[in-house]
Amino acid sequence: MIQRVEIDTFALADHLGIDFGPGFTVLSGETGAGKSILIDALEFASGGRADRSMIRSGADEASVSILFKDEEVSCESSTDGEILFVRSFRTNGRGYARLNGRLATVGELREASSSRLAIHSQSDQQLIFKENVHLELLDSYGGASVAAALDAYTALYESYSRVEQRLKALHLDPETRARRRDILLYQQNEIEQAGIAKDEEETLLKRIKTLTAVRDIVAHVNRALYELESDDDRSASGHLKRAITELESAGRKSALLKELAERAALVQTSLREIIFELDRLQEKLDDRPEALEEANQRLVFLRRLQEKYGQGLDRVLAYADQAREEIDKIDATDLELRQLTEQRQDLSQAIIEADARLYSARVYAAENLSRAVNRELSDLNMNDAVFDVSIESISREGGRFHRKPHLVRFLIRPNPGEPMMPLVSIVSGGEASRVLLAIKTVLAAVDRVSTIIFDEIDTGISGKTTTMIARKLTSISRHAQVLCVTHSAQIAAVADAHFLVGKEEKEGRTVMTVRQLNHKERVAEVARLLTGRPDDPSSLALASKMVKGGIPYV
Repeated sequence: MIQRVEIDTFALADHLGIDFGPGFTVLSGETGAGKSILIDALEFASGGRADRSMIRSGADEASVSILFKDEEVSCESSTDGEILFVRSFRTNGRGYARLNGRLATVGELREASSSRLAIHSQSDQQLIFKENVHLELLDSYGGASVAAALDAYTALYESYSRVEQRLKALHLDPETRARRRDILLYQQNEIEQAGIAKDEEETLLKRIKTLTAVRDIVAHVNRALYELESDDDRSASGHLKRAITELESAGRKSALLKELAERAALVQTSLREIIFELDRLQEKLDDRPEALEEANQRLVFLRRLQEKYGQGLDRVLAYADQAREEIDKIDATDLELRQLTEQRQDLSQAIIEADARLYSARVYAAENLSRAVNRELSDLNMNDAVFDVSIESISREGGRFHRKPHLVRFLIRPNPGEPMMPLVSIVSGGEASRVLLAIKTVLAAVDRVSTIIFDEIDTGISGKTTTMIARKLTSISRHAQVLCVTHSAQIAAVADAHFLVGKEEKEGRTVMTVRQLNHKERVAEVARLLTGRPDDPSSLALASKMVKGGIPYV
């Protein structure tokens, strides 16, 4: 159940802290006092919608916290059975959620609150009229037996759908399959005949780099040898030889020139050594232009394969594997077609049988739900009304199965002599409220949620009917905490606790207030709800009797 709610800068609420107890609690107040704000805050904190309009004017962030006390300790709660929901929303559109201090997603909040809190607002009266939710409500009431039958049917349907999809993929005409096989075989052969080695592209790039470098070195060495020693007289050796001859001739007449001639001869010796070393290097260099050309052509070929089958040789090889597998599948098509056809026949029969079991389970649940709702309607002064759950099997024309094989509709006959009609045909707001309460009462016993909130369930009703709704809410509160926003004195009088929602001006701004009423204040509020005159002695006297006895006088 909800132990405490704290609301900060949410709509008109500035800083609110509300402590709730077990049993039946009502909240009342003047129209526009902010009762719907409290419901919106609880929906927000339990994973509902969020928008900037929820943030109090002038504030940067709205925050709501709910402290639940679980009777049974669950895995996500603390050791004392308490679990704290916290959610905030900022003006920039961002927010966060926490469960017991741990960051959580809004979806986790919604899931964690679903077994603890059920909020039945006025919009539920519209939701209950939508036939697309009737199937879900019936299955929820049906419990384990319907769930097991539905799981079995769904599993078979999904298997059947997979077989159908595979059959559609295989049922290509023979010419199309043959063309596809030829293309795949060509692609497979092209890749396999390429003889791609592991890390071949990296190896080729290194080889091309090395061969290119050798080619450049050889070219430079050849040029150097040509410049140093060539057959014509323009080489460095020829020029140096002639220079030495001239210096030797002049050296016969000059000691200095003789010395220079000797030094030049030493240079000639060094030059011959350099030429010798270059010749040896030239012989050692592995200059193979044909190998370089072959490596470049191989690289171009591999790059073309990658353009066709995927970047990277790993992807090219993987494509060949995929092509081989698809060829094998095409070759095995006839066998697979026969096997899948047999599977479809077996699954069809199994689905038909599972559908029948699911239908029987739903019919049984529908009969029980109808009886239970009719009992509740009788308690709510709709003795002549008849509620029924209609279940129709959707046609399997052409052998086609459906994920949802049944159409479920809630029907009602408000008065004797009238035909059964869809719930949406109910015109009276009072009847709609009572039908909603009857259905929710029955489903609440199944859902076993710990806290149920009713927002103005008394809309459009009065008199004896209100009295019966008050008693029904009291009955529900025996097995769950009930919070009810009401305008009815009869409902307020039977509650275990009564909170008044109001507004006041504080520092020049309107703020929402929520406070628990003591006995005297409660009598005055019930009197206001009765006659609109909380100071009238006769109204106060009747209100006092109602509150004192816990009996909703009509």
